[in-house]
Amino acid sequence: MADLVLGRGADDASSLEAWLARNGVGEADAAAIMQQGAERFSIYRKLVRGTLRDAVLCAIPRSVARLGPVFDEYFERYLGERGPRSRYLRDVTTELLDFCAPLWPADPRVPAWAMDLARHEAVQIVVASELGRVPGDARPELRLEAPVRFIEAARLMRYAHAVHRLAEDPADRISPVAAPTALLVYRSPEHDVRYLELTPLAADILERLLRRVPLGQAVGEACASAGRALDATVVEGTAALLADLAERGALVGSLDGDE
Repeated sequence: MADLVLGRGADDASSLEAWLARNGVGEADAAAIMQQGAERFSIYRKLVRGTLRDAVLCAIPRSVARLGPVFDEYFERYLGERGPRSRYLRDVTTELLDFCAPLWPADPRVPAWAMDLARHEAVQIVVASELGRVPGDARPELRLEAPVRFIEAARLMRYAHAVHRLAEDPADRISPVAAPTALLVYRSPEHDVRYLELTPLAADILERLLRRVPLGQAVGEACASAGRALDATVVEGTAALLADLAERGALVGSLDGDE
């Protein structure tokens, strides 16, 4: 059935017969299926493929609109060469983009910013499906020697283009500015997906914290990587950032030693 839906299909008698032979269906079963005709199998194929495409279109409508027929081509390749691995429709777009990631840079028809925009659109579905912080939770306490706990619904996204500044209208065709961009994408206690643009140093600190590097170590490593002294300005700025994230509901507190 996976071959029927994702492969070459069975749209007429000859292709139906080839599909049955290709998959080793016994003579009696094949004869019974051939009597039913190819139409019902073609309808099933179209329904499943249409559902998968609709899921992708819902997740990345601007990317689909901007790429047009090129997107259709890669979607067909994804179905035929790999196909969905997850049983959840929300994962289809991420799987498709992972498939396209090594291919798009070599295709001159695909703009350099296309993957950034697609990832930016797709992360909203991912974050919206994960657990946020419960409204009214107590303000978290943080310890320098301990890692920081973020909510499950939090992602640090890095782009080479400022795709987050593009219009939401799928009909818009303005190209994004080429500019290194880091965003924290998170789900608020009110269940909204929100975005916080970060400075390079803040992004480096949060990247380490999301990997569960202890707070003090994360700040020190980020400063060393940036060639910046760990001074009062950095300490105060980090404290303000973490307080803001706690207020936004993205940060829960320090992790205990056994977590």
